[in-house]
Amino acid sequence: MKLTQTILSQQRQLKPLSMLNLLTNHFNVLLHLQINLSLGCNGQGIKQSLGKQEDSTFNRFNAGVYVLPHIQKRHKGGEDAAVLTDRVLAVADGVGGWAENNVDPAKYSRRLCQNIVDLVFKNDDRYKVNPKELLTDAVYDNKEVGSCTCVIAILDEEKPYIYTANLGDSGFLILRKEGLDLISRFRSKEQQHSFNFPFQVGTGGDDPNKADGEIHEIQNGDIIILASDGLWDNMYDVKIVDIVRPFIRDQDELADPELVAELIATQAEKFSNQQNYFSPFAKGARDNFYDFNGGKPDDITVIVGQVILRDSKKI
Repeated sequence: MKLTQTILSQQRQLKPLSMLNLLTNHFNVLLHLQINLSLGCNGQGIKQSLGKQEDSTFNRFNAGVYVLPHIQKRHKGGEDAAVLTDRVLAVADGVGGWAENNVDPAKYSRRLCQNIVDLVFKNDDRYKVNPKELLTDAVYDNKEVGSCTCVIAILDEEKPYIYTANLGDSGFLILRKEGLDLISRFRSKEQQHSFNFPFQVGTGGDDPNKADGEIHEIQNGDIIILASDGLWDNMYDVKIVDIVRPFIRDQDELADPELVAELIATQAEKFSNQQNYFSPFAKGARDNFYDFNGGKPDDITVIVGQVILRDSKKI
């Protein structure tokens, strides 16, 4: 069953988040955590970080994640899922339209992230530099009905490279400190069949080999931000950079990536609820001849990771 493009409505709601899948990889010691994100009405999200790690044998991420479900889904969660490790980061965004067919959209994105975790556990060399192959195999092993978008970033163990795969309208941004400023080095591009109809893997979905695969040469201290479209539809890149910049202006180390992820997600949620805000989503709508203004309420999952290269001086 092929999902058709979601129709724009006054509710401006596409996809709701319910389970976050976190994997903490502490240099060959893997601890898999599943956190139930069924939230009360206190308006808070879920956050998690990798914690301090001093081993300099391999390149690694110092990373944190913040998940903020759509407010209408907060009492039961939503449909995003994420993987957080010292060398593999991923976000999967379940397609909410499946709920109209009595299918829980969260199941597919959760299972996909669980499959990514399982494949990483196998320590297969193929996956260390090929996130597209990791995505393809994780999709192949997913027997749930449903679909999702997905973005994966893998940090090379020894060389200064990040390998990425992005399918759909989740995405990532790579930042670098230059002097006292913070510069955008790379921004992923959305993959859409038509406006508001992203590429997606799963039942009746797209071939995961269609994911955009990239190799990025990086430096010690570079920052990568992965997120579901709840961020990119509501915040322009310059606003994201503005939030991160104060944290590295007087120092090179991003001391609390979890806090940075939280600030980005909460600001995106504020923009999503503004009716008169010319959001990136509104700009895309107008570019495609839709009469639309304001933000787009949605689940928002943000991962912020800083690159720590092996044998480098402490940032």
